[in-house]
Amino acid sequence: MNSLTASSKISFVLILVFFIFGCSSFTHKIKLVDSSASLAFFEVEEEEWKSIFPKEISKLTTNSKNFTQLTNVLKSIQYKRGVLAYEDWEVLVPDTYLPEIQKFSEKITTNPEPKVYLCIFKVDDILSPNVKILKTSFYILSTDEGLVILFHEMNTNISFQTQYSFEDWVIFHPSEIKPIYRPELWLRDKQNTSLYKDKVAAKNAIYGNVVIFNLPELIPNPPLFRYPKEDEMVVPTEQWKSVPEKLKALEEMRKNHLITDEEYNRKKTELLKEF
Repeated sequence: MNSLTASSKISFVLILVFFIFGCSSFTHKIKLVDSSASLAFFEVEEEEWKSIFPKEISKLTTNSKNFTQLTNVLKSIQYKRGVLAYEDWEVLVPDTYLPEIQKFSEKITTNPEPKVYLCIFKVDDILSPNVKILKTSFYILSTDEGLVILFHEMNTNISFQTQYSFEDWVIFHPSEIKPIYRPELWLRDKQNTSLYKDKVAAKNAIYGNVVIFNLPELIPNPPLFRYPKEDEMVVPTEQWKSVPEKLKALEEMRKNHLITDEEYNRKKTELLKEF
């Protein structure tokens, strides 16, 4: 009985130490720097954001001077709450929150040590304002030229069993920023913004949750103002057909007298060079 009690005590202590260490590790990676009733801003340590951002973006150098452009970019971002084609698009960040965000942005530009920041805000459910919210969280990376906004959550429905507190709704669990394949965002600014497309990844992965502002080296050509629907993604056959498939198609064209023997031989020579 005594040995069992001692074993339980040891297990409890180990769990407590692990919990404290885990919380300490987490708080060292993001730190609350400003907040209000519905908004919260955190500093994100470099080791944290570099490990979860897309590889190309994680190589960027931070500079706070373009942080003041944040509210203008947010005004351009609209969100589709439903999946039906006829539903209207709405502004993702409520206009009432923009003055607070602008005030924080102006304060950040004076920070001698540029950081990546995390913004979390909530919108209360109209029918259950004390126990249900829509939660949005996004990272902001300012560079010498522009901005990158990486959304972690977008209008996520969260319910609480009892009336929630600030500590309840502001809880955040970092995770890797990966491409999403739903047309949730639409950008109204057709001059300087685009959704991010990873040119290095297989199939040119489109991030429908990452907005690029005024960074020509990261903006795809042509720019993406919303995630394209499947029927809009026209891929030229030259890009997906293998050489054997091309040769087979070429042979069919000759058999059907769509091309001459001379054209067939010339194109076949070109394809064999590719192979």
